[in-house]
Amino acid sequence: MKWILTLAVSLLFWLSCNPVQAEVLYVSEKHPDPIGYSLSHFVEQDRLNASQAYELFKNGQFTPVNQSTSNYGINASPVWLSLIIDNDTLAPVTRILHVDNFWLDEISAFWLEEGKIVHFEHQGDLSLFYQQPSMQPSFNFNYLYPPGKTHVLIRVQTPDPMVIPVYLFDQTEMAQKSAFNHYSYGFLYGAITALLIYNFILFLGLRIKSYLFYCLYLFNFLLVNFAYSGHGSSWLWPNSPLWQQWSIPLLMVTFCTSGILFACHFLRLKYQLPTLNRILKSLCVIFPALMLMAVLLQDRVLGLILAFDLMLLFSGLMIVLGILSLNFGNISARFFLIASISSMVGVAITCLAVWNYIPFNQFTYRAAEVGVFIDVLLLALALTERFRRVENEKTIAEKMANMDPLTRLNNRRAFYQLVEPMFTEEQIQKSASILMIDIDRFKGINDTYGHNFGDEVLVKVAALIRDTLRKDDVLARWGGEEFIIFLPHTQEQEANILAARLCENIGKLQFTQMQHKVTVTASIGIVTSCSAINQLPTLIEVADKHLYQAKRSGRNQICGGLSPDTNRVVG
Repeated sequence: MKWILTLAVSLLFWLSCNPVQAEVLYVSEKHPDPIGYSLSHFVEQDRLNASQAYELFKNGQFTPVNQSTSNYGINASPVWLSLIIDNDTLAPVTRILHVDNFWLDEISAFWLEEGKIVHFEHQGDLSLFYQQPSMQPSFNFNYLYPPGKTHVLIRVQTPDPMVIPVYLFDQTEMAQKSAFNHYSYGFLYGAITALLIYNFILFLGLRIKSYLFYCLYLFNFLLVNFAYSGHGSSWLWPNSPLWQQWSIPLLMVTFCTSGILFACHFLRLKYQLPTLNRILKSLCVIFPALMLMAVLLQDRVLGLILAFDLMLLFSGLMIVLGILSLNFGNISARFFLIASISSMVGVAITCLAVWNYIPFNQFTYRAAEVGVFIDVLLLALALTERFRRVENEKTIAEKMANMDPLTRLNNRRAFYQLVEPMFTEEQIQKSASILMIDIDRFKGINDTYGHNFGDEVLVKVAALIRDTLRKDDVLARWGGEEFIIFLPHTQEQEANILAARLCENIGKLQFTQMQHKVTVTASIGIVTSCSAINQLPTLIEVADKHLYQAKRSGRNQICGGLSPDTNRVVG
């Protein structure tokens, strides 16, 4: 046991005297992943220049990073990174140090050979002087490495989340990564822009506020992506370094507030959860006000903390709202809940990666983009599903408004809506017939056997008439025990044949009530259009008079003609 303790103490002593060195990078090898394990770092307490930092490195004050991507969290102290690059070839080789994070305020790189600074570059978003001519949303340092070892020192300073993913690429690898970023962001921006334009057109046409707030949500999602990806600084505000520093937290707040407003309108919280609706509307004022205060105080750390806290609060809040709305029976909340879970997972992964709680890589860095993209797609489906459901409800309501609820036939309103457009055709005006049908002694049937039996008679008679008619004929329940039939392109003789068949078939219907067999009959009035009668209201009026003439003639009769005074009775 003693020799084990002695060995452990000796090992610890040796490590303290000989600090672990980071791996040397060889230019002949490929490095597709971040090179964090080849970096060593030193957290700056007092401002250092490159020569002082190099002396600290020689004295063993730098320690290995021990993770693929350096991550120091929000408002970290400035940090120095050290890297040894060995050109193990016989000729100078150009390599690119690629820092895949555009929100760093200052990033300076120094190249040393035999302890002397031979070149330096300074980039970052604090000054227009540091902007890159390549318009790439990242920081790239090109250098021609001579044969042998070159020492590189990098100083990074920012109050933003200090995440430093460093890559060593050749020109081909850099082009491949740039192409991937261009295509992926192009797809993302194109899809979101298409959704934005489509839903804004829907809003202009439908005037539904949910579409407007959804468009605001999409627009803010685009802007916040532009800000933290660096595309905004390259495309939209290249001459505004101050805005670039504040754009990320400010746009994160506007994104969250627009999402809350959309949720309030889409889920109809004003009617279902009025108290919660007022609280959420208050948050949409409080957080922007706090962010404005941070801007006035020029406290970016406060602004960043507010923004990231609101993002997490917003993501969790959307899930809670979806669950509450589902409990209230809001069918549209199904898509909303799934969308919110997707957004929550993506945002949480990115925030935790930025805060250095989980490893930072390409997936965790862009998880929020993927999650929110799925979120907005599902919300678009939710809007579409809700609109379809509302339209279906309108269609059903309109259909019910035009339908007799007992017999499921057209009612009087529907009859006019269907027949009046047809009656404008000249041919139909010259050859159309109308039949008015009335069940004989129907009041006595109701009084003797009850209204339920009377309803059964109406339903069966309606079904018999409907099954007897042609495809283009229009049948409606006119009121009470009366039915009306419009027969386009039908002369008087054809109408009489149909009326006779109906009278006969109605008389053959058999009903049983209280162990009694019951039969019913019907009287029918007929009129056919001609030059003297070619208006729909006149035809209906004459057919109605013929009907009453048939009833006065003993019922179970068919009466027709140009007027009641010249009608013919068919027994």
